[in-house]
Amino acid sequence: MFATYVLGLEGNALLLVIVVRGLSAHLLPRYRAFYFYVTFMIVTSLGQAAILATLGFRSAAYYWAWHLPNLISPFLLVIVLLDIWKRIEPVVENHKRVLLVPSIVVSSFVLIVGARLFNTDGNPFVRYQAAALFAQMLVSIFVYVRVSGRREVNLGKNLKGILLGVSVLVGLQGMNFAHLLFIGTATEVFRFFLQFFYFLALALFTYSLWSYEPVTVLSADYRNRLGKVGEDLEKAVRILASPR
Repeated sequence: MFATYVLGLEGNALLLVIVVRGLSAHLLPRYRAFYFYVTFMIVTSLGQAAILATLGFRSAAYYWAWHLPNLISPFLLVIVLLDIWKRIEPVVENHKRVLLVPSIVVSSFVLIVGARLFNTDGNPFVRYQAAALFAQMLVSIFVYVRVSGRREVNLGKNLKGILLGVSVLVGLQGMNFAHLLFIGTATEVFRFFLQFFYFLALALFTYSLWSYEPVTVLSADYRNRLGKVGEDLEKAVRILASPR
């Protein structure tokens, strides 16, 4: 329990470091969606700490202050992911249909998983967060596929770090929630890993956003050289795989 509280305090400290460094490096206007999410988490954490100090851990106010923000934070993370995608592939009228199929797929899977989760016993807020993590995982896969297909674009350290941090948070937290809901685990263990995986993601955010490194478009000559390397590797693989 003590380790969980320590990780929570360190996580709050990292949130403040991210915002302070973002202000000093003039990063807030460049990544508004991400810093809005971080600011929301700071305000939420401060509110929870104030209620905990005044009313206690077992109060109804702390229960709602802990769970209600979790209804909103998954949507903010999805916005952060889509903001990364829009920086690489701007959404214009002709491209808006690209979002239609992923939206239908995400909604369908979330409804199916949500129905399964809400048929189980336990806290409904925990079940909601598990379904939301599944939706975030699908959006993460969609963004990765769209971004990885643009080989002429270098994401830069900032967006790479945000995408990696969100992926770590969503993937590892999803495992934590799945173990709690379907296999069973001690509450203390669940809460520890809840904070631990969150702390890992915040550490990645802090490192990747320490200085500004924007998206860059590779030159035509460099892209041609990369393409030539890819062709040579493909030929080598074909030769090695061909029967002797």
